[in-house]
Amino acid sequence: MISPPPKLEDLRAGTRLIAGLGYSTILPDMDFETYSPAGFVWNEEKNKFVAPHGCRDKGLPATGAARYSEHPDAEVLCLAYDLKNGEGRRLWVPTTGDTPLHLWAYVNAGGLIEAWNVAFEYWIWTNICVPKYGFPPLDPKQLRCAAAKSRAHALPGSLAPAGTVVGIQNQKDKDGKRLINRFCIPRDPTLKNDSKRILPHQDPQDAQRLYEYCLRDIQAESELSSLTPDLSEDELKFWQCDHAINVRGVQIDLPLIDNCIKILETVYDKYNQELCSITDGVVKAASKLPDIKKYLESRGVSANSLTDDIITELLQIPELPEDVLRILHIRQMAGSASVKKLYAMKNQVCKDGRLHDLFIYHSARTGRAAGTGPQPQNLPNSGPELSLCKQCDKHYFYINGCPYCGHLQYEMIRAEWNPKAVEEAVKVLNTGNLAAVEHYYGNAVEMISSCLRGMFISAPGKDLLCSDYSAIEAVVLAAIAGEEWRLEVFRTHGKIYEMSGAKITHISFEEVIEYAKVNGKHHPCRKLGKVAELASGFGGWVGGWKAFGAGEFYTDSEIRDAVSAWRNASPSVVQLWYGLEKAAKDAVGMPGAEFIYNGIKYICKQDVLYCTLLSGRLITYHKPILAIGDRGLSLSYEGWNTNPKHGRVGWTRMDTYGGKLAENVVQATARDILAHAIVTLEDVGFPVVLHVHDEIVCEVSEGTQHHFLARMEDIMSTMPKWAEGWPVIAKGGWKGKRYAK
Repeated sequence: MISPPPKLEDLRAGTRLIAGLGYSTILPDMDFETYSPAGFVWNEEKNKFVAPHGCRDKGLPATGAARYSEHPDAEVLCLAYDLKNGEGRRLWVPTTGDTPLHLWAYVNAGGLIEAWNVAFEYWIWTNICVPKYGFPPLDPKQLRCAAAKSRAHALPGSLAPAGTVVGIQNQKDKDGKRLINRFCIPRDPTLKNDSKRILPHQDPQDAQRLYEYCLRDIQAESELSSLTPDLSEDELKFWQCDHAINVRGVQIDLPLIDNCIKILETVYDKYNQELCSITDGVVKAASKLPDIKKYLESRGVSANSLTDDIITELLQIPELPEDVLRILHIRQMAGSASVKKLYAMKNQVCKDGRLHDLFIYHSARTGRAAGTGPQPQNLPNSGPELSLCKQCDKHYFYINGCPYCGHLQYEMIRAEWNPKAVEEAVKVLNTGNLAAVEHYYGNAVEMISSCLRGMFISAPGKDLLCSDYSAIEAVVLAAIAGEEWRLEVFRTHGKIYEMSGAKITHISFEEVIEYAKVNGKHHPCRKLGKVAELASGFGGWVGGWKAFGAGEFYTDSEIRDAVSAWRNASPSVVQLWYGLEKAAKDAVGMPGAEFIYNGIKYICKQDVLYCTLLSGRLITYHKPILAIGDRGLSLSYEGWNTNPKHGRVGWTRMDTYGGKLAENVVQATARDILAHAIVTLEDVGFPVVLHVHDEIVCEVSEGTQHHFLARMEDIMSTMPKWAEGWPVIAKGGWKGKRYAK
């Protein structure tokens, strides 16, 4: 008789289990349940708690874990942990007066400990347990994150849906939400009970259920962790850097944010009054979308929703009534999503004046990070075109007279948005006066939005160093495809838009360059080349080109001809699409066999399709299926979708094809180059505070010599061994006090 395998809970720390194409290591784990009133604002008039100003959510989602854990009334209700030493799961409740001495001894000895979304556990341990309960400090290098493993394996980053997808036996307790609402957050008083909080001793039965829920959580986390592969050595280093960056945070200009919020509130009051007047009281605020739609319908304009895209379409309707036109403009301005970031910054800033936990590791299938809170990934990267005064060298919005010095100039000097313009705008915004902002710049909301990057600043005594990669995905695409003429462009002059436009139109590149020299502006074919490069690299057709604005300049027939010309000029890129698609389909059709195209490997094992990148990292596609459809053999897989534009949100089946597979490979490879640079920069003493796809921002001591920027760009431009010789270059960087583009 063969002995049955040991139960998961009986396995000791350090045991390795096969998971995916690698292994999962059994580690000690922990989970806190806590109480904090952070993110709840008491409203005396309503006699209840409401969300912080400018925020929809209450509690932890509004403040983030760092700010949440800083609240003076924050406390631990219980801690479940399992050292995987044969003693099983344990529970620590602070009110018992006991101390978890064996946990402290384990941590003091440098032992590793895992948690789901371990950043929360880190902040609770550091900001509550150390000062309030005497815990020993926790070294971030001791931490491991089961949620990071889950996302890296293309599973959801939340425990409950990840457990459901995988089908673990110990599912997250569904009663947990009720218990957390009962004990972990403030409550609204009632006539029968005017208490603003329920303490565990006031409801011992439910308190016991909360403790059991916490113990069950680490059981579910442990089982799920055992089924997902550990991060590779390189990925673990990058995850540790990601955690360090989130803990380090980035300084923000809080006085500027306060003044901008003051201006914004004045804007909303002013234009809400105007809306009320225009509509004879039907619409009292720009936030009242049903009332706006009802009024528009009364004026013969129908709209299912009032998103920015739909408002832009409505504004194209000829001969709109003046009141409708004005209402749409006000709603478009008041609905600006970007300026809502001001409130997120205000609600999440910590005592040190910094925002923390801005990045979610491996949020996308390709490994790209996503942003949280103010989301630095999607900050506006430009501003309005301004006039530049010849007399005082200041930027302004008006057509004729300079509002700074009164100089009249009838031949306007146009200036693109730039760091100097930001500094000038910041001085005006810091007045907190709407009239002043409108006097110098016109649209206050647009100006605030344009200055959002500048609200991320260096700490006192520090400077920011910033640089980004030049057309990194275009270079990576050319390198993986082996499109030599493209690589030569990037090795030399780098004018890919001009070269692409020249090849599409069959005009010589020299003629395109000479035209720009003679006329002082780009050759018309450059615009065609730019759209082509943005839209065509991953199989984009007419719709893809129109998404980048080609419909304004070309007919559908002209776009089709241009797409064909682009593809004819880039045969290796086109072949990459088909080569990757064939390799992926062959792998699904023959599980266990490996298929390779241009160094990119596909293999299907245990109902999972794996793509091995040149870096050795994996892109994972669960439950792949080949099916015969109208266009022949199609490939689909199951995955976690967060974008409603790509289908049903949640765990769903998604189609893929050659262009999309190429996009995944290129985006993932570019991300690996960025990750390599971040790890190297951290290792040599360049602390990273922000990273956005192709850009890295470090915070260094004030007065750092200029050659430090050159050193930073040299590090960023030094490729890992698997990408040696690729012309991926970081250049055009800057040093300053404010984040800029």
